[in-house]
Amino acid sequence: MIRKFILSSFIILFLFGATLHSNEDKHISVNAESSSESVKAGEEFYIKIIFNLDDYWYTYGFVQIQSPEGIGPTPTEISIRQKDNFEVINKAFVTKPKVKYDEGFLMDIEVYEKGEIFIPVRAKTDINFSSGNIEAVLYLQLCDTVRCLPGEEFVAAITPGSFVVSESELSDLLELSISYSEAGYPVAVYASNSVTAETESTVSDNGKQTVQKTESTELMDKKKEEGIFSFLWFSMLMGAVSLLTPCVFPMIPITVSFFTKRAEKTKGKGLRDSLVYSLGIISTFTAIGILVAAVFGPTGISNLATNGWVNLGIASVFVIFALNLFGAFEIQLPTGLMNKLNSKSQGDGIGSVLIMGLVFSLTSFTCTVPFVGSSLISVSSGEWFYPILGMLGFSTVFALPFFLLALFPSFMTALPKAGGWMNNVKVVMGFIEIAAAIKFFSNADLYWAFEIITRDLFISIWIAVTTLVTLYVVGIFRLPHDSPVNGVNATRIIVALIFASMSVWFFTGLLGKPLGELDAFMPPKEYGVPAAAIVGTAVGGAGQNSELTTWYKDYDSALEVAKKLNKPLFVDFTGWQCTNCRWMEMNMFTRAEVSTLLNSMVKVKLYTDSRKESELANRKMQQDRYGSIDLPLYVILDNEEKMIATKAFTRDEQEFIDFLKKGDF
Repeated sequence: MIRKFILSSFIILFLFGATLHSNEDKHISVNAESSSESVKAGEEFYIKIIFNLDDYWYTYGFVQIQSPEGIGPTPTEISIRQKDNFEVINKAFVTKPKVKYDEGFLMDIEVYEKGEIFIPVRAKTDINFSSGNIEAVLYLQLCDTVRCLPGEEFVAAITPGSFVVSESELSDLLELSISYSEAGYPVAVYASNSVTAETESTVSDNGKQTVQKTESTELMDKKKEEGIFSFLWFSMLMGAVSLLTPCVFPMIPITVSFFTKRAEKTKGKGLRDSLVYSLGIISTFTAIGILVAAVFGPTGISNLATNGWVNLGIASVFVIFALNLFGAFEIQLPTGLMNKLNSKSQGDGIGSVLIMGLVFSLTSFTCTVPFVGSSLISVSSGEWFYPILGMLGFSTVFALPFFLLALFPSFMTALPKAGGWMNNVKVVMGFIEIAAAIKFFSNADLYWAFEIITRDLFISIWIAVTTLVTLYVVGIFRLPHDSPVNGVNATRIIVALIFASMSVWFFTGLLGKPLGELDAFMPPKEYGVPAAAIVGTAVGGAGQNSELTTWYKDYDSALEVAKKLNKPLFVDFTGWQCTNCRWMEMNMFTRAEVSTLLNSMVKVKLYTDSRKESELANRKMQQDRYGSIDLPLYVILDNEEKMIATKAFTRDEQEFIDFLKKGDF
């Protein structure tokens, strides 16, 4: 069974990888044209090649750059086929590349996001380019923020054109020397030496890209310097702290309800199942995190955890478990599917327990805590020992409370007369699983931006769930496998009052009241609401400068305002699916002193977890500038974009206030 689970996990991982990183889109367009429609033998003319890459993609320069260890990026090459038609005149010219520091190669590299190449040639024969049988071939390697694709040839037929190339235009370009391919084609263009390139704004004076370390990254580096045991203890402490984050809470009732149902089928195996569940969490959390980060980069695991199909799958698992707790598998679903679901959820093997461990790991990755994010960054940069050690220590402590929760139902079955009231407990747990499933249906909706499950609809469904639990507990209705309710005892009254109170409390949320901890699980207030209907801001204040009470959505616009007002810039890297982000927005930003300090700065909210181009750019900026994929991540910058301070998720109000006060300059 374990072997089947491991094999299934790798297949699932492979399929998700294929979904997230499909290469059907080439991510580049290449066009070539001649300076004349036709030329006579002996005439000189130019061939121009233009290439453009999709946003967030780049390729390497034409110079072969290698580190002292003999490794380096794959240089770009150009060749022109049909060697008997013309000859190249000494050299070629290309747009200058950008230079940036690459964490993988640990050195400066030259990159292109787009470019133009001009090749002066002399015709050997009469040529008419309308025939389309002369081709320019660009061989290059495509990369984005998380991985590189294998080198590939991109072919473009040279079409007739009409352009003039001036000497002044060529003087602004990089001059390339000419070499020849093994097949004897007259053009294979390489740079003859290092170049003076256009440098990106994020490159420092020494040529290395400026990465300003966050508070959590600096702390991890310090613990590594102190030694293995110091780092292991720190990772375990971070695992304990992470149990207080909102994204963990939904798994508590889910774990109890799953093992409550299982305890009936596997009597005497509670300890075994609890150990398997915990080991499943530890192994999948560590293995999936490390492997996906190594293959797809540090954002690969967040891409997997926030993927709409993954969240639909998790939500479906919870609904299936809920139906199982209701005893409702007689519902007319396809027989084959129902048999498989029934056997997986009710069998006494350990396969379903391991699958629950996998589900737990995927759900916990949906809000990456600082320690995990920094570890995945380290893996993508080639470090292995400390990330693996840290993830093992982190996940072991992280899994410990769920070992105890998984063990709890086996004790419940040992209580006298467990049959009747145990059925009632299972049904209530089933309703709670339905409520939890809505969170993951909401995540899928956020991923595709359908704007169907808004905050109001989310709350309405929870009101319906708690109302149904109230009616069920007092015996207004019962399920087929329940015993008749002969009167309502004190326990039922207390449980009914709790759920009825929750229904009323949720209703106040529809009226705009905060819901405390539960706000973290809901979509942002602005989701699905027309921009014109959004009034004010969570930290707004009457009579204040509107430029300070506004949350900007564009970094450049916010920076311009900050410079104009001579105010610090507060950058909020957030996510639509980030429960820790919602908690901070609804429970920390609204506190009086925090609100006042936020309103002393220009604020910009940068979402990073959807497929929109603007949000992909936000995520790239966070990773490139701060070496972080943490959500939330708060950064305070001065007018020159120099980092003043950073902070991740925290429940400590004074700690967050002290961080905000650092922006007073």
